[in-house]
Amino acid sequence: MLARHLLRTAAVSLALASTLLTAGGAGAAGAGPGWEVSLSGDSPAESLLSVSSADDDHAWAVGRTGGHGVIMRWNGEKWGEDSAPGLPDVWQWSAVSAVSAHDVWAYGTGGRAQRVVHYDGTRWENVPTVGPADESWPEVPIAAVPGRLFMGGNGLYTYSDGEWETFTLPPQVDIRDIDALSADDAYATGMRYPVDGGHPVTYHWDGTTWTLMAEAPVRAGTDTAKIAVESPDSVYIAGWADGPDATPPVPNVTHWNGTTWKDVTGALADLYLEAIVPDGRGGLWVSGTDKVLPAHSGPVFWHFDGTTWTKESGATAADGETRQPSYSFHDLAPVGGSGAFWAVGDYSTPLDAHGDNTIHGLIERSTPRP
Repeated sequence: MLARHLLRTAAVSLALASTLLTAGGAGAAGAGPGWEVSLSGDSPAESLLSVSSADDDHAWAVGRTGGHGVIMRWNGEKWGEDSAPGLPDVWQWSAVSAVSAHDVWAYGTGGRAQRVVHYDGTRWENVPTVGPADESWPEVPIAAVPGRLFMGGNGLYTYSDGEWETFTLPPQVDIRDIDALSADDAYATGMRYPVDGGHPVTYHWDGTTWTLMAEAPVRAGTDTAKIAVESPDSVYIAGWADGPDATPPVPNVTHWNGTTWKDVTGALADLYLEAIVPDGRGGLWVSGTDKVLPAHSGPVFWHFDGTTWTKESGATAADGETRQPSYSFHDLAPVGGSGAFWAVGDYSTPLDAHGDNTIHGLIERSTPRP
C-alpha cells in the first residue's frame, strides 16, 4: 500500500536547506484542535515514512530526500538530521523501531540491496541481512523489542543474539507490517497477492515459530497492510480498497478479540489508510491521505474510542497547499509515555509561476487528551 501511494513523491527533486521548526511552534506553522506542527518547510526530509520514540526526549523518523535516505532525530526540543556516524548511503530508510535511547533499529534499501542498521547510543552499525531484498514492496517493516528484532517482506525473519531465523512464506504472500509486545509475542499482517482474488494474512509469533491466524473478514479488494496490537486479546489490522469508478478509497479496520475477528470500520471513510496506532485507552488513531469529496487540502486524523469514529483536522503547514489535498501521513507512534503521539508524512506546496511545486517532510505532534 505504501509503495502504491508514494509513487507521486519519488520523481520530485528538492533543493532542501536546514531550517527546522521546533515542537510547540504552532504559531509559526499552524495548529489543529489537538495537533501541532513539529517539522515542516525546508528541512533535510522530503518525505518521512516511519517514526518511533524511545521516550519523551528521544525519537527517530526516517525517509528520504531526493535519491538519498535520511534519518531525523528528536532531542526533546527539536528535530534535526541524525549526525551519529556509521550510516550507509541508501535510497531511502523506510522503517525505524526504537527500544531505548541506546537500542534503535532502521531498515533501508539502495538499488537491489537491503540494509539493516543498529544504533547503540553512539554510532550506527551495519547488521548482516538475511533473505533477498523485497523488490515488490521496498518498504519492509521491522519491529524491535528487548532481545529481538522482527522483519517482514517476502519472508518472516527474527534476529536475536547475532543470528537470523527465517520463516518461509507461501508463494505470493508478502508481510507489510509487524507489531510486537515482547520477544515471545508478536504479530504480522500482509496479503496473499494479487489484491483482487487474494486475501489478507495475519501471523502470530509465540517465541518459537509463526502461526497463521484465522482469516479476517475484510471487504473484497482491500489491501491489508497495517497492524496495531494492544494485547493478545486486542489486535487491529487495517487497509483500504480502491473506490468504484474513481470514487474515494474505502478503508477497512478489523479487530481480533482473542477468539474472533470483527469488522469495526464503522463511519471511517474516504481515506487512503496508511497509519494506525493504539491510543492506550482501548481505541485507535488512524491517518493517511483524506480523499473525501468535495476535496479539501488539510491533514486529517480519525480516532476510534472502541465504539465510535471521530474525524478531526490536523495542523496545516505555513507553506502548504490550500486548494487541493496535499497532506499524507505514513506512520503514527506514541511520544514516550506522555500520552501524545507523533505523526509523520509529507505535504506539497502551491504551484509556482512555472506550474511546479515541492514536497516537504512533515512531523506533527498531538496534545495529550484529558
